[in-house]
Amino acid sequence: MKIVDVKSLIVEIPLIPLAEGGIAPYRGHNLPVGKGLVKASSLIYKVVTDEGIIGWGESNQIINKATHLAIFENLIKPAILGRDPYDVLKICSQLLRSIETPVASNGIISGVEIACWDIIGKACNQPVYNLIGGRIRENIEIAYCLGIYSEEETVEKIKQIKAQKYRVIKTKGGENVELDIQRAHFFREQLGNEIKLRIDMNRAYDVSEAIRYLNGVDELNLEYIEQPIPTSQFSALQSLRARTKTPIAINEDCYIRHNLFECIKRNAIDIAVVDLDQIGGITRMTKIANLCSEAGLPLAHHCGFDMGIKLAAILHVNAALEAFTHAMDSTYMAHQDDILTEKIVVKDGNYLVPELPGLGITVDEEKVEKYTVD
Repeated sequence: MKIVDVKSLIVEIPLIPLAEGGIAPYRGHNLPVGKGLVKASSLIYKVVTDEGIIGWGESNQIINKATHLAIFENLIKPAILGRDPYDVLKICSQLLRSIETPVASNGIISGVEIACWDIIGKACNQPVYNLIGGRIRENIEIAYCLGIYSEEETVEKIKQIKAQKYRVIKTKGGENVELDIQRAHFFREQLGNEIKLRIDMNRAYDVSEAIRYLNGVDELNLEYIEQPIPTSQFSALQSLRARTKTPIAINEDCYIRHNLFECIKRNAIDIAVVDLDQIGGITRMTKIANLCSEAGLPLAHHCGFDMGIKLAAILHVNAALEAFTHAMDSTYMAHQDDILTEKIVVKDGNYLVPELPGLGITVDEEKVEKYTVD
């Protein structure tokens, strides 16, 4: 089997408006007060073989259109045309050596890599999860991701989330230590103790601020605090972990080569929040998850306003890899539409894992065309 064609498109799907229940601003998006995010953007890959099998892949790592097109035409396309999709590891290793920016290269490559796994599963008549160890989870619990709302809006949003039977909520912090502490206490009061709460700081604090924050929320039984300080501060992470009973997670550190392994060696964290994009696809995620499992480090999967193709790939790795013991972050419920013929099913705060061969989804090419950015 050989790859005979590959296409790459930038697709944008509108998000549900804030007033209708959409996602409020996340820290770092520089949106005016009261404004929400308005669109989700992804790179979509369509890979075609000489046997007529089509594989689909997705990545959120869009540098800019001109740069992406140059990388696609000059590096990705020549590297993949004529290759056997079963040689996915060789193809991706070659591409990694060719693209200089590690995080961006992992993201761009992961879309191609996911498409190859989709092809392999379809050729074998097996869902991807069976090819990477077999399914150990039928449903994947969702951590419902919330941005920054007013207290009144937060109360209403939490009522909706409870009614829909979500049991884990993720929100943001990092603007101001005292305000963040107050907000965490307000969330816990509204949620009660039956719903888990995780808070992402996106590297916002220095060490002294992180200590103040952790002291202020230690009684709240938070699931974890994600990336409270900047990356590559391993000794500081060790110190934070020793000073608090609140579990410490990393996310951005996972995108820097060797940082996750350094954290494991130093016993500096409780949880790692990883992403198929930044890790580089299903093959590398499988390796890293198995290593973390052996090291006793649990994983949660990050979200990046993923459309259905990437979401399906995330569900397959969560279904098969033992280390994914924590609910996966998701903002998928905020999308107005998807490029699949049917959106992935949510039931009682869980995703149902697709069971058909490959990624187990059907892409609607008319919708792909509709939402493609010229």
